[in-house]
Amino acid sequence: MRTYIVEDEKPALQRLQNMLTGIPEIELIGSAANGKDAIVEIDALQPDLLLLDIHLSDMSGLDVLQLITHKPAVIFTTAYDQYAVQAFEFRAVDYLLKPFSQERLQEAISRVRGKQTAPDALKELFAQWQPPASFLTRFASRVGDKITMFTDDEVVYFTSESKFVYACLEEHRYLLNYTLSQLETRLDPEKFFRIHRSSIVNLNYVRKIEADSSGGYTITTLGRRPVNLSVSRTAGKALRNKLGW
Repeated sequence: MRTYIVEDEKPALQRLQNMLTGIPEIELIGSAANGKDAIVEIDALQPDLLLLDIHLSDMSGLDVLQLITHKPAVIFTTAYDQYAVQAFEFRAVDYLLKPFSQERLQEAISRVRGKQTAPDALKELFAQWQPPASFLTRFASRVGDKITMFTDDEVVYFTSESKFVYACLEEHRYLLNYTLSQLETRLDPEKFFRIHRSSIVNLNYVRKIEADSSGGYTITTLGRRPVNLSVSRTAGKALRNKLGW
């Protein structure tokens, strides 16, 4: 089973490599210490199994899964149990909390061989976990082998065009692998507001709001290149209530 490791801590990488050498069916074909390198190599090498740390230096392991085109079986390895819910959404084969034993690793790999997921284990983590108030704050956009990273504070608005969703910054816009509905539920509601079925605005970039002839509103954004965004009637009422006017 051709296996690739993504792990940003060298001691943890070496330990995992040593554990895997004792499993005959595993063939280690590579490793990466950051998300950008991992994305390029995973798509090039096309491993059967990906052992993926969630907490990386440049992006999360979940971002890596969003951006790769090759889709291997995935076993998450992490010291942070708060990611169990997202792992469940990605249908991970298993979710190993560090430090884990050789036996626990072997059990996870056995699941891969049997093409089984581990819903019971993940559901148990889900039931025990009380989610913190955490929101999407970092984004990664991939075009070919180029990956651009940016934060939510840089985003003026998100827009949907022809089934594609873009994050629009002041100078550029970047394609994202999210739907607007997903973004709406995972962005900080104190900063972002769904103003239309096709757009979400960063309230910190709103310069003015004006009523229009259709009964809706138009938002003009801040910045060197102001943009006018339509606000639906329903969203306009909710926005007025939120802003207190």
